[in-house]
Amino acid sequence: MSRMWRFTSGLFKNEIREFQVIFWSLVFPLLLYFILTSVFGGVAGGDPQGISFKIGIVREESLSGFGKILDEVIGGITAQGGPFVETTYDDLDKALDDLKRGRLDIVLVIPKGTNAKMAGSLMLQAGEVPLQVHYVSGKESSGIAANILGEIMNEVNLEIKRRQDTDYLDIVTTNNVVSAQQEKGFDYNEYIFPGVALMMILSVSLFNSPMGLIQYRVSGTNKKLYTTPLKPLEYFSAHFVKLVFTMLISLVLLYTIALTVYRVQGAIFDPLFILSLIFSMLVSVSFGLMIASFAKKLSTATVLGQTLYQVMMFMGGLYFPIFGLPWGIRWLVYLLPTTYLVELSRRIMGYNIAPISMTWLIVVPLIWLVFSISVFALNFRKVMGYE
Repeated sequence: MSRMWRFTSGLFKNEIREFQVIFWSLVFPLLLYFILTSVFGGVAGGDPQGISFKIGIVREESLSGFGKILDEVIGGITAQGGPFVETTYDDLDKALDDLKRGRLDIVLVIPKGTNAKMAGSLMLQAGEVPLQVHYVSGKESSGIAANILGEIMNEVNLEIKRRQDTDYLDIVTTNNVVSAQQEKGFDYNEYIFPGVALMMILSVSLFNSPMGLIQYRVSGTNKKLYTTPLKPLEYFSAHFVKLVFTMLISLVLLYTIALTVYRVQGAIFDPLFILSLIFSMLVSVSFGLMIASFAKKLSTATVLGQTLYQVMMFMGGLYFPIFGLPWGIRWLVYLLPTTYLVELSRRIMGYNIAPISMTWLIVVPLIWLVFSISVFALNFRKVMGYE
């Protein structure tokens, strides 16, 4: 055991002598955390009630008579503090063009005959008042705006029905404030913490781990080591412990910055959150070992590591939500383990970003862990240069 610990110490000291290891594993995560919180930290300070959508309204006829009801509704939802900001158009094609160019979120068309249809519907209790709503498929804000407008119109229908029906039972509710559990507010400094932590873990796992193993193997260092009493399993154990040491040092620095500079508390010290980081370490390290199993040359490991690092970092949702992407590339989001790992940590913190159940957040990374370890175990002798 003492032999393994001495070897681990030697590996770790040799590792931290390299500037690129110090920078990418220890310094860069702190710089990235500082940059992201500085640029996007103000997002949390905005008033969520102040969010508004841009609506273009095309009136093919002036509303009068019973049509004034609709006019009052539109005036209410586009007034100051309402959910919509109105732009009036005389031409539908112009409104649709602005919608396609992103200048509008939705377009509402009040067609000809609306006044007559509203009068017939209210007086004769028959018929519908068709309004046309145009929105952009695949654009999240456009879809939300269309849903909000639809819900508002449903409420208008209910209110009209209530006023017309003499037997309508008007139930009055009283709101009682219960302070035992409050909805968690959004804190970007806290939200981005798991993403930066997982980025650091990926950096150590996909670069330091496979490159260290392959460099020792191709340089013949392994063969010299095996002339000593050191066994391959001891070598691997020392390599693994060295990676954990590097990650823990970086995490301690990241925690220190988050706690002292950005006052992030509570959630990041939750035992379940810490366990999720350990789980992320195991899954990520297994990926690095799988790279070492496939790559024979250091250049191959560099290309594979860099490619996987970029894809798993940006397509895994470490820094921003990625579930609004087209299905042509969204399938990759659901394939990557980082999607589930970072969401698992955020779910424990109280953020629910991804439309994925808690079970899958654990099962999918476990599948990747078992698969990667199996690949490495089958190639253990080759990876460790013991053949």
